[in-house]
Amino acid sequence: MIFQLIREEARRFPVLTPTDEWQDADLEDLHGEFIADRIQAVTTMLLAQASDEASMGRLLRKSIKYWLIDQARKTTVGALRRILENVLAAEDAFEKVPAGEAGEGRWQLVGTAVLPWSGRTEELIDTARAVPNVKIPPWSSTTRRGPVADRRSIVAVAGAVLKVAGGSLEIAQLVEVFVARFPAVLDPAVGPLPDDLGTSIGLHEGLTPEQQLIAANDEVDAAVTAAEVVGMLAPWEQQIVPHLDNPPAIQTVLGCGRSQAYQHARRLKEKLTQLVGDGDSVRTVGLKVIRLCGSAAVAE
Repeated sequence: MIFQLIREEARRFPVLTPTDEWQDADLEDLHGEFIADRIQAVTTMLLAQASDEASMGRLLRKSIKYWLIDQARKTTVGALRRILENVLAAEDAFEKVPAGEAGEGRWQLVGTAVLPWSGRTEELIDTARAVPNVKIPPWSSTTRRGPVADRRSIVAVAGAVLKVAGGSLEIAQLVEVFVARFPAVLDPAVGPLPDDLGTSIGLHEGLTPEQQLIAANDEVDAAVTAAEVVGMLAPWEQQIVPHLDNPPAIQTVLGCGRSQAYQHARRLKEKLTQLVGDGDSVRTVGLKVIRLCGSAAVAE
């Protein structure tokens, strides 16, 4: 019963849906996590409150739903949604449609009374990318959190997108646009460290021992950061990193058209800029990212 209810309820949470949609193995993993996390509390609750099989099913479904909500809130997309709603709620230019009214839960520009956007999401994403002077902090390997724009930039992007949408959007639509505009906010994947990590220690000729140690530490930091950045890229993104200035090569690698190749290159450059940042080590990290992706492509 638990597995069947999880199968039904999980599909109501797009933020938890795997890239290749739900497979039985994914649902079994989710089922195991729920059992490990909640079975004792749920069993106690059912013994105390369930009077028959029907009531047990209703109580169990409710418990699973609340647990899935908690899991969704833990994801980076869930965190992005909370950030967006908090920023919008604090700004006079935006308002949330009150509960009980048509379209409740959507966000709109103040004074707007239209249905939510039903056009192409790509148009809204292009609008978001066109907003100037957006400030994005660099990726932090210490906090392991992806960069999100500052409050002023979030307000500017949300305002521009809502204006193009006619003034009204569901929060899920806004989140989709922001994820596409700021792809580095997504959960980081675990990436392997390079095999030669740290082998350059002591190879900096002409430096004092102290300077060699500092240089070696910088090399290690850059290598770790590069590995983390590569780990946040999808496999197909890793394949085209060495070819970002060569669209015909991207066409060959991905089997796509010319315009798609240019679009993939542009968007990946934006993502890498967000992940690598603009610190003193940006060139070193960037070169290591290219080398790691190039090595992976050769290995395949």
